[in-house]
Amino acid sequence: MKKIFFILTIVSLGLTSCTDESTFSNPSHHQLSNGSFLRFADDGVAASYPDPQDIVISESIYDANGNTSSYSLTVTAVLSGSLVVAEDFLTITSFPATLNLTTQSLGEALGVDPTTITYGDTFNFVAKSMRNDGTMFYGQAPSFDDSTNTVGLGNTESNLTNIAAYKSAMSFGFIVSCPFVQAEMLGTYDVVFDDGFVGASQDFVFDVVAGANANQVIMLDPYGSFYSPLDIVVDVDDFGIATVDRQAAFGTDEVCCAGYSLTYVETYTTSLALSCIGYIDLKLSTGLGIPPSTSGYTFGDTRFIAQKQ
Repeated sequence: MKKIFFILTIVSLGLTSCTDESTFSNPSHHQLSNGSFLRFADDGVAASYPDPQDIVISESIYDANGNTSSYSLTVTAVLSGSLVVAEDFLTITSFPATLNLTTQSLGEALGVDPTTITYGDTFNFVAKSMRNDGTMFYGQAPSFDDSTNTVGLGNTESNLTNIAAYKSAMSFGFIVSCPFVQAEMLGTYDVVFDDGFVGASQDFVFDVVAGANANQVIMLDPYGSFYSPLDIVVDVDDFGIATVDRQAAFGTDEVCCAGYSLTYVETYTTSLALSCIGYIDLKLSTGLGIPPSTSGYTFGDTRFIAQKQ
């Protein structure tokens, strides 16, 4: 049964909805001093690794603004469902440098037996870097808790960490993937995270069925749209990397505004469909328009995560 959006969700979406993509500029940003920001020289850490006992990461990083004196990493891992954190487990003080991580070194940093790292385990890294004047920069977006009037530690704009082209070494992560088997992927899923776009909020349930070939599945109306059926076709490579070509997902008027086309989604960066653990994690861009157009406006980038029951 459809549920009504929470009022807070509607207000939040209303503030950011239907943004004209041609107006993404903020002159005030040009008046800010350069912060400390570390980037990967190449493509950076992969989103998934297929062998839990053979994780090998060797990536060159450099000081994008030439003003960094130190860089340290904290890793938050979910290992077989248990949360484990290692703060500041690695520090680098000279740049350019090479970031080296392996199954063995991650296990040692987290205080676990490396042989227990397995499929479905996730590793998320957040850096902090010190500018030459002693100012600390954290790989998190600025935040403010209006219930406590508390400003968060984050002082790195989200665009720098979310847009793939910036190749951020301030915030990144990966999951241990597994060979894709379509039959294992089929079944009923719970929506874990949806950025507020699912019609029945975050306890919505949907089914996944087989697609046209062995590397394709179809999510049946995953957003719970009143325009149902708006099914989402997902193509998956042999190691669980998922791709969604542009397709209609939900009605724009279900979220905020009448007079627009349906909202379309497509993957904009590495996304996952891991059959061995029944896990879907799609990073989606959105697009909509004023009919007959279906483009020109956007809700921005979103994320959709679901777990098989």
